[in-house]
Amino acid sequence: MADINKVAMGFTIAIVAIAIGFAAVGGMAQSTPPPASVPTAPAPVAQPPTEESEVEEMEAEVEEMEAEVEEMEAEVEEMEAEVEEMEAEVEMEAEEEMESEVEAMEEPSGPQTVIVDIPSGTSVPGCEETNECWLPSSVTIEMGDTVEWINSDTAAHTVTGGLPADGPSGVFDSSLVLGGAQYAFTFEEAGSYDYFCMVHPWMVGDVQVN
Repeated sequence: MADINKVAMGFTIAIVAIAIGFAAVGGMAQSTPPPASVPTAPAPVAQPPTEESEVEEMEAEVEEMEAEVEEMEAEVEEMEAEVEEMEAEVEMEAEEEMESEVEAMEEPSGPQTVIVDIPSGTSVPGCEETNECWLPSSVTIEMGDTVEWINSDTAAHTVTGGLPADGPSGVFDSSLVLGGAQYAFTFEEAGSYDYFCMVHPWMVGDVQVN
């Protein structure tokens, strides 16, 4: 009986020792702080585009388009200037060509005849004061041209080369030209030719031959 009590007592002591061991281990576990965790930075999250950024992007595109439009307008203005310059050149060439054609049409194709009128009333002094004894009193012609004097006066006149003070030059002389009659002379050599009326010496004129 005593042996059974000793065994029971030993078993009890063992159980108590095991319990104390578990209690000690549990106390150590509770006294040990948990390992500290290192905080990590959160991964960047892509932000959705805002309305303001979209407006700025659209404004940038509009500015780019406006710059392109300005460049195109500058090119158009340059082309218009070139077109105007070309039109001016064409117009100038056309005018010059037309002028040359008109000049060619106006240029005499051969010897010409110039009319000089002897007006009525020249048989009386006074026409010399207004230089209207011959109309015109001075003519310019080319070599080979002809001057024709027509007497519109009732009095007879002469068309005599020279000057009243020097007398006839002998180059040409119409003798008397009656009223309504005419006299013509062709000038073949260049020079200056004075003439007068021998009947009315105040009547003086000249012919310039080129």
